[in-house]
Amino acid sequence: MAQNLLFQPQQTYIPAIAITRATLKHSWGRIPVATSVEPETVCGEARRIGYTGKSDSDLALYRLKIKPNKDVPTMTLPSLYFVDNGAFTEYEQ
Repeated sequence: MAQNLLFQPQQTYIPAIAITRATLKHSWGRIPVATSVEPETVCGEARRIGYTGKSDSDLALYRLKIKPNKDVPTMTLPSLYFVDNGAFTEYEQ
């Protein structure tokens, strides 16, 4: 049985609202997500799942749920991400 796999070019995901950094002290539970190529088009949602530590300046960790287009179901990206410099960056433990 052949399966069609969806391969997407590497995307840079950004918050669709003005956020430069999300920390323990200043973070949101859910953030609309866009790509750097189309910053005004929301393509998913970031959901906060925790923090990198307990200090006010520690970063909030997010799981990204992306809907590439209307014909494809929402997919959850496998990595954890944090917001820094206005973009979602993959968190490496």
